[in-house]
Formats: sequence, structure tokens, C-alpha cells
Amino acid sequence: MQDEEFEINDPDSYRFILDKPFKYGTKSGDQDSASWIELRPPTTRNSRECSALKQAFFRAANESESEEGGPTEIDGDARGPQGEGIIAVMAMSTEVDLPEIMEVARKLFSSGVAQVDGETKLTTRLIESMSQDDFERMLGEYLVNFTLASALARTRKPSSKL
Repeated sequence: MQDEEFEINDPDSYRFILDKPFKYGTKSGDQDSASWIELRPPTTRNSRECSALKQAFFRAANESESEEGGPTEIDGDARGPQGEGIIAVMAMSTEVDLPEIMEVARKLFSSGVAQVDGETKLTTRLIESMSQDDFERMLGEYLVNFTLASALARTRKPSSKL
């Protein structure tokens, strides 16, 4: 992944770099090639989708933990868990209906939390133009950076509560 992926003007947003750009119509009516998607934090309007995604991850992690006899290891680096590892844990779970989760993700991303090149709403039609790999990676990164961020932070450092 490129370092550019972590630079964006809005500190609450995340810049997801596409591996496979796709064509889209800009606000000015021109055709352009999308190279990144700005991901924004969810609001309570997205609570149904975020709850379903969070529940699916924890079901998968719990199943994996039970099978391995210890905490679920999610692939990551010095920054912490990465989205691809989260999607892999969910995909391997018999407790998670991955096609259903992908539909939930489509609904979430087309609700306004994702902007193509930071300017054009990611619609269902544009999602259909994305590569499947990019879509899955984007979902994983959204989970890491927004939906699961507080829970993952708790697993990385001990609580300061007495």
C-alpha cells in the first residue's frame, strides 16, 4: 500500500487507494478515472449497517478464537490490524454469511460515507464498476478505521481502568 493512502485533509476521513481505477462521471459532467475513495465516519443513520458488520466480525473472531484456543490473530503491521486480515477472518467463518455482508457494505458505502476522488458520491452503480478485490479491501479498511476502531484499540493496549 502507498503512504499516500493515509493522507487526507479531513482528519476524520480515510483515503482508500484503488488498485484498479474505474471510470466515473464527475460533477462537471466529464469522464474521469477514479484513483481513490474518501471514506468518512458513519453516523447514526448508518447504525443498522455498522451493527451488522461489527456483529459479523465478532462472530467470526469468536469462532476463530474457539477453534484456535486463543485470541484471533489478524494480519497487520506496526499500525495495527489491516482490513484484508479482517475480511479473511470473516470469509473463513461458518458463522458469517459473506455475500450478505457484501450487500450490507454496498448499502453502507452508497449512503454517502464514500466519495469517489473525494467529490462524487459512491453509488450502487459505481460500486458495480469497482473490482471485487478493491471492494473487499475497502470494506476491511472501513472496518479497521471506523466500525471496529474502538474495539480493536482495546485489544491492542491494556485498559487504564482500575
